[in-house]
Amino acid sequence: MIRTIVTAMFVLCLVSCITAPTPNPIFVDKIDTQFNAAKSQNFRAAGKFKRPIPYEVGQYVIAGMTSPTERSIMKMAIVGKEQNGWIIETHSLTQSAESITQMLVVGMETVNKTGKLDDLDIIWVKVKPDGQNVQTIEGPMLSMTKGLYKKALSGLECQNQEAIDGGTVKVPAGTFAGTSKMHSEVSFMGNTYLSDSWLHPSVPINAMVKSVSNEGETVIELLDFGLTGAKRSF
Repeated sequence: MIRTIVTAMFVLCLVSCITAPTPNPIFVDKIDTQFNAAKSQNFRAAGKFKRPIPYEVGQYVIAGMTSPTERSIMKMAIVGKEQNGWIIETHSLTQSAESITQMLVVGMETVNKTGKLDDLDIIWVKVKPDGQNVQTIEGPMLSMTKGLYKKALSGLECQNQEAIDGGTVKVPAGTFAGTSKMHSEVSFMGNTYLSDSWLHPSVPINAMVKSVSNEGETVIELLDFGLTGAKRSF
């Protein structure tokens, strides 16, 4: 599951920057402020990474992506619990658009153990694009969304090497000693993406500290994270 989440974040960030409309100065300023808010925290080595810390409401991670065309930010947070599932909120901010998505996801713990994405289910989806009204995806539309989602995931061919010592990694969120490094090869929508990711057990949800594409042009790094405090935006 952790590799799937890291991979999904990497691909979503790449896809979000395929088109780059005229930048909004307000969004650009928000992104620059978040990137420049470096922290001096130090996180000690805690052994080889195996899986994320137990999920809890309030956990969040904020990742910043730098590509050849622009910088963007994605915040992923656990903002609630219903029907034995977790409400995952994703806040995406590019230089030209802002959107928030909430999903009630069931089976995350099971997938962490089995590695089988069939054990994952989406109960409902709510979307708030660029300041517009909240749109709820349900009924036949939800069935279609889940089908496409699972189809996309089943098409992800991710081959990961065994985690190796990643050493100390410094990102805006702090300095992380004793990271674990994994290499990923991902096939998505006819394209193949190669990347290296550094993980640390102090980071909740996806454990990702940094990810770099094979050619080095796209970098995702942890800007901030927390074990408490995340709340639903709507």
